[in-house]
Amino acid sequence: MNRIEASKIIDSSAPSLRMQLYVVTSIANSLEEVKQILPEHRVYLKELEEREVLFGAGPLWTDDGDYFEGDGMLIYRAASVAEANAIAQADPMHKSGARTFKIRPWLLNDGSITIRVTLSEPQRSLL
Repeated sequence: MNRIEASKIIDSSAPSLRMQLYVVTSIANSLEEVKQILPEHRVYLKELEEREVLFGAGPLWTDDGDYFEGDGMLIYRAASVAEANAIAQADPMHKSGARTFKIRPWLLNDGSITIRVTLSEPQRSLL
């Protein structure tokens, strides 16, 4: 497979946002354990939201969209892969062993965001 150095993509002259984020794929080892740890996990995600570390998070469905098997995806704002790894390791889901994780750096270039909504507390006012 052909590869291009990440620095060449980041330094590209094409106009885009170029926001470096980190995508964490969180894979369940046991759905029962995931359900048990979920309250602690949600508290941790709320803390990450408040610190503006968490860009987004949520469950992943099966390929047909009909079921949840315990997997999730999180997107962090972090300074490096090492920092994103430390954030993921501190997550109760990962600390407990209910899930394992894999981190991929992601360069957000394009898209649109028009409002800020804190997803864990939809009753909050929109900014």
